[in-house]
Amino acid sequence: MTGSRRPLNRGVVELSLRRPGTRTVVRDAYFRTPLQIMRPYYLDDTGTAYIYLLSPGGGVVGGDRYAITVTLETGARACMTTASATKLYASPDSMARQRFEVILQAGTVFEYLPEQIIPFARSAFHQDMTVRLGKGALAVLAEIVAPGRLASGEAFAYRDYSSGLSVVDAQGRLLLRERTRLQPLLWDAGSGLGLLEGFNYLGTLYVLSECCGTPGELADDLHGLVADRRRCIGGATALAWGGVVVRLLSEDHATVSRTLHAVWDRVRRCLLGYPAVRWRK
Repeated sequence: MTGSRRPLNRGVVELSLRRPGTRTVVRDAYFRTPLQIMRPYYLDDTGTAYIYLLSPGGGVVGGDRYAITVTLETGARACMTTASATKLYASPDSMARQRFEVILQAGTVFEYLPEQIIPFARSAFHQDMTVRLGKGALAVLAEIVAPGRLASGEAFAYRDYSSGLSVVDAQGRLLLRERTRLQPLLWDAGSGLGLLEGFNYLGTLYVLSECCGTPGELADDLHGLVADRRRCIGGATALAWGGVVVRLLSEDHATVSRTLHAVWDRVRRCLLGYPAVRWRK
């Protein structure tokens, strides 16, 4: 109908997992469209539950609100990805928001490796993620931010992309708080010194645990891995309390995706003793 307004989405996912035996299984699950989760499946013999987070609506529009809560009970292991890229549609007057909370009890492993985020021209998106680390828990989180729809000539035409992360330990002490905010209409994102320096894609991977062994050694290892890759630049930094952050800039999506997968594989082999899997061919 001419002049009609699209109703705002209020997507919800509440997921709880436990490990009663050799495999992690769903204890409780609730979702409200346009968010949805698939039944977990198993790609290896580690007991890890591999889970797809879906958005059947096709994309995120200004004014939409999403709330995701994932809880892992003692000893559970889960790895989550998205079924496709997250598209942030144009929203000239309002911002879409997402809250993502991860609660990890003792000895759990949670990995979140979504497909790339593609901000369309004039889009605005604000995300806050909180990770609560139980004793001996490990979280691996990745993010790839695209410049926009390059084929449509929309490179760096979005209004605002803001992604915040807070990490607290089992006693509630704040371990990490940071925010990445990109407002390319306010600066020359493609060539500005200290910004993206001529690269198109921003990739980040967090290794969050107080039990990383010697985080400086892991950071050095990951730094060398990234430095050896072509068509991208980046590095790894050890956090004072035990975590590691890897960041890289790349010319294209294939390079940043392959590089972060290689980093994930190295992290798994070093900290968990088994390799990464291929979600897709």
